[in-house]
Amino acid sequence: MSSKLKKLGSLADIYQAEHLDGSITTVPLEKIRPSQDQPRRDRTLGVDELAASIKKDGLLSPIVVTRDGDGYRIIAGERRYHALCKLSKKHAECRIISREERDYWRISIIENLQRENLSAEEEAVALLKLKMQENYSDAELASLVGKSRNYITEILGIASLPEETLRECHEAGIDNKNLLIQVVQAQKKGSFSEFLDAYRSGHIRTVRAARDFNSRKKSESREGSAGGGETPAVKTSDVSAAEPSIKVSGSQLIINCPDSHAARKLAAWIRTNYPGSG
Repeated sequence: MSSKLKKLGSLADIYQAEHLDGSITTVPLEKIRPSQDQPRRDRTLGVDELAASIKKDGLLSPIVVTRDGDGYRIIAGERRYHALCKLSKKHAECRIISREERDYWRISIIENLQRENLSAEEEAVALLKLKMQENYSDAELASLVGKSRNYITEILGIASLPEETLRECHEAGIDNKNLLIQVVQAQKKGSFSEFLDAYRSGHIRTVRAARDFNSRKKSESREGSAGGGETPAVKTSDVSAAEPSIKVSGSQLIINCPDSHAARKLAAWIRTNYPGSG
């Protein structure tokens, strides 16, 4: 069995362990309302595609709801609800459950993780809220949602990124979960601006390139500490000030610097601006 199938199977077991054994019945859509507390930020993302699927094959999974006043509140399946509304349907098949209020958030997160339809940021924020609500350790949270402890620690790091950093990432097109995890590492090292410049210039496009960037920064930091506490700069102006001598010999580029400090600066600049150069 593939790792993905194992993961989905694990999440399915967790989901069933929540005892969603409430009755399944047909409910008028006018009696159903979305919850104000939902992991997804863009609640209508992909609704058109889902509506087309429902039109062709019908509603394959009931909407999970709980009684709320004289109607019902959605716990899981809000996109299915919006898709049915888009199709001008009058009723929806729903599973009605009754739990403590704090349990509904956990159920909603697990259902969304099982369907893999949360963005990296949405998943991070949702898991952080669940962790704080239940006072879970990373290990306990990992066990609950069927993930590794390392994965949980890394994904929670995304929730700690400043709003400005996340905004710049969105504008640059950095939305891949694993790339955002590398953004967290760059932010911790104080090299996010350089990371972003490298991404925009095309030097970082894969997770491997992002990891290499952060590894180089870590090495440069150690070299700087060993050299008296100074971290090598990577500004072009600093490189120019070193006044190195450059010689081309066939496929080799030979650079002689006046001292080791200048050499470290130049090496840092080359590694940053020409990923894969060493």
